[in-house]
Amino acid sequence: MVASLNAILRKRIEDMPPPALAGISYPECVRVVEAMAARDARVIFDTMRPLGDEFWNLIDGRRTIADIAEALCMQFDVDLDEELFIPIAELLILADFITLDETRDRPTGSQSQ
Repeated sequence: MVASLNAILRKRIEDMPPPALAGISYPECVRVVEAMAARDARVIFDTMRPLGDEFWNLIDGRRTIADIAEALCMQFDVDLDEELFIPIAELLILADFITLDETRDRPTGSQSQ
């Protein structure tokens, strides 16, 4: 599965606490961290738990992956390509925590807060 940056994310269970890294195996987590650290050396392994929690908190059925990525980069003061957040969304989908709606006609960054 390959989600696009324009995919709108929806939680399967609204009142569930953030799953953080649930559904992400250690090797997958290392792969994501290494890709992010290659772009911004301030990203370390310990960055992933709060980043994952806040990724979850920003899923509201309106924001796209790109919107969430932009908000997280500002909140955590990191310089990351939006595409680096796609694996997090895909792993949450595989763990059956979220679904996505592809909306390629919608511009990215339109719902950022």
